[in-house]
Amino acid sequence: MKLIRRRKPSLKTDLGITKVKRNIAKTTGIPTTKAGRKRKFLNTITGGLYGKYERTRADVNRPFKFLKQASSSCLVSVLGYLALFALILIWVL
Repeated sequence: MKLIRRRKPSLKTDLGITKVKRNIAKTTGIPTTKAGRKRKFLNTITGGLYGKYERTRADVNRPFKFLKQASSSCLVSVLGYLALFALILIWVL
């Protein structure tokens, strides 16, 4: 636990307005932010399809995202196998 706070809490936090807004949003299911209300409204109209295009587009733009987490030796071996396969394919044709 920190003994000294780096920043002082806002007036809304001290008065408990933030907690009340969060509880209202939880109980009613209606977000309190403008972007949240827009997202909820458009999802109800489109049947939950709002925002799907961006997610699928991101998956298309980054098909090899998993290779970032792989070790470099694994990547080198994969590239080596691909080069060997390409040489065999050229030699056969």
